[in-house]
Amino acid sequence: MTNDLDLDLQLKQAFDDRLGRFDVATRRRRPRPWRVLAVGIAAASLTLGGAAFAADVNTIAAANGAECAHVFAKVQLWVQSHAGDSAARHQVSGEHHLMIATEGACRH
Repeated sequence: MTNDLDLDLQLKQAFDDRLGRFDVATRRRRPRPWRVLAVGIAAASLTLGGAAFAADVNTIAAANGAECAHVFAKVQLWVQSHAGDSAARHQVSGEHHLMIATEGACRH
């Protein structure tokens, strides 16, 4: 462990003894490609699903004349439209729903 350029062999031995107590860092294993692919697919699915949900909520709100309502009113309209029968999906009946949804309407 020594070479000809070492000036103080005792000092080098002291350093070698002290550094010998530390573990050598092991290389971390690379993530498997299928796991990276699975996480990527899950993230893309979640993103696209969220975008589709937002588009559906906005479509329901627009069909009920509440395209400028706040988010909670739009989601409330979406829930009410999906709670009923499937024939009336895009038109929520009743003025009460429209009144709730248009409280935060756009100011032009």
